[in-house]
Amino acid sequence: MMLHIIVNERAGNGRAKKMGAAVCATLTTDYHFYTTKAPHHATAIVEKIAQFQGKQLCLIIGGDGTIHEAIQGAIGHDNIIIGVMNGGSGNDFGRGFSAFTTAADIESFLVKPSITTEDTGLLMAHNQHSFMNNIGYGVDAKIVYEVNRTPLKNWLNRIGLGQLTYAILLMKEVLTFKPFDVTVTHGATCKVYKNVWITTVSNQPFIGGGMKISPHSITNDGRLELTIVENLSRLKLLMIFGTIFKGRHLAFTKHVSQISADAFTIMYSEPIQGHADGEDIGQSSDVVRIEIQPQSFRLARRMLD
Repeated sequence: MMLHIIVNERAGNGRAKKMGAAVCATLTTDYHFYTTKAPHHATAIVEKIAQFQGKQLCLIIGGDGTIHEAIQGAIGHDNIIIGVMNGGSGNDFGRGFSAFTTAADIESFLVKPSITTEDTGLLMAHNQHSFMNNIGYGVDAKIVYEVNRTPLKNWLNRIGLGQLTYAILLMKEVLTFKPFDVTVTHGATCKVYKNVWITTVSNQPFIGGGMKISPHSITNDGRLELTIVENLSRLKLLMIFGTIFKGRHLAFTKHVSQISADAFTIMYSEPIQGHADGEDIGQSSDVVRIEIQPQSFRLARRMLD
């Protein structure tokens, strides 16, 4: 198995660059080294590696955005195995899946590989887009949109408080965001939801740097979970957001619904800002379909997980 190290040196305000240098200085095995230069470059790197013969371990050192891109390139290639080291500010992938922490972890894996086949989700609207963590339209996506554009994120990253960016911008967006209506179809069931704040489809529990929005999601069970937050005041929305880190928001059954299925069709009353794995994907179409892609990529697991 050949090792390929792919580093986004900008991730985590330079944290990933330092991690990559430390790993390369410690490894005793041979490897190929790459740095991403632009958006979607990680996808192109993995797709190129997939043309090699035999199993290829692609170790991604970066944030969820870089991992998201790499997995886009890995889907459909059985010889690609994705490994991860958390080098970003949110690092939700490492919470819900598995991540290496040291060069010794990587070398142990190469001696005795532990590999699982994991699901992803697929958005089908005006274009197709795969995701590994979650995809959503609503106030959470609007916050993501602002997070990725504010200089506040880099400043907080420099002092080790990057995760606070989401919480700070949450306060702003809750005051200005306009709720919307949706019609959700799954299987033979169709239901209308009014004054909706969030529609998030999850493949694993975490979002926004550790918020446990979908506590029961499992990454390889062939299912997705749709979380809908509806019909509540701005003040109560803030209160519910405060419970998401422990997954306790599901207790507010009057306002929070969670549905498990292998596919959802969602009709929106108006265009709504969206995100996939914390990356902006623009506004929704009138109707979107989101479905599971079972067993679509291979993941290297840390021995202790």
